[in-house]
Amino acid sequence: MCANATGGRRTLHAALRTRYQPRALHACHRPHQSAHHSPMTSTISPAPLPAALAARQATRMTPAVIVLAIAFVSFLLISNALGARVCEVTLPWSVGDEPLRLTFSAALISFPFAYLFASVLTEVYGYRISRIVIWSGLAANLVMIGFLWLMTRLPTEAAWAAETGFTDEVQRHWYEAIAHMFLASVSACFVGEFANAATLARMKVAMHGRQASLRLMAGSALAAMLDTVVFVTVAFAYVLDLDAMARMAGLEFVFKCAMQWLVLPLTVGLAQVLKRVDGIDHYDVGTSLNPFRFRASMPRQPVEIR
Repeated sequence: MCANATGGRRTLHAALRTRYQPRALHACHRPHQSAHHSPMTSTISPAPLPAALAARQATRMTPAVIVLAIAFVSFLLISNALGARVCEVTLPWSVGDEPLRLTFSAALISFPFAYLFASVLTEVYGYRISRIVIWSGLAANLVMIGFLWLMTRLPTEAAWAAETGFTDEVQRHWYEAIAHMFLASVSACFVGEFANAATLARMKVAMHGRQASLRLMAGSALAAMLDTVVFVTVAFAYVLDLDAMARMAGLEFVFKCAMQWLVLPLTVGLAQVLKRVDGIDHYDVGTSLNPFRFRASMPRQPVEIR
């Protein structure tokens, strides 16, 4: 069984390496060309993959894709709801005469899980499916913030406001904080998620599908760095001083990497299970990594739900 699996992987790697190699077409093979034309013309002519390998390369929707997409969007929405709160934890150590305090956004405890599901989507189903899901998550956040704005425009019942203290003024301040964090979160998500997906897609092809753990660690580290820098800059540029922002960014980067590397066995295991169950192990050979090429990201064949 091990020999069969190894042979199948080698066949897939060889097919991927040769699929997009330029092929020389001689004039003698093209009788309609004039003798004055160049005797050799280089064109990109993808060679068809074997039927079994082509089936594993198909980009299609499955129930697992839908579940992963729901999980990704859910954790993205949760992160936006938590991001409006800044937490501070005092540790039992001190720096000089001051106690060591850690300042971080509450979204830190949930956002790494969004990267987990996005990474599995890219690893198994490819960049094009992941691109659709990421844009869906950003659109869901836009819908949420729109309805929250609509809520603040509606008048509050006086007795309920007096009992709960959630007056119109409190609601407006709360919405402003949420909207500010929404802008920071969406900006960071756009940069971080697409950087993660693009890194995984290109490294998988370059490394012929090997070293999945290394690829996931590299993608998550790059995404965590970009996500943290963008989020902290946009969210706290006018709230915290530069020193506090640097400490927060450093803490969030380390925590995000630690969280994602801690659940790395779960990420790799889930990807392997889905590859086996759905029969898909997509390689993004020739796929455009432009996040705005949404139309090109749709499957060319009819969507299949199995």
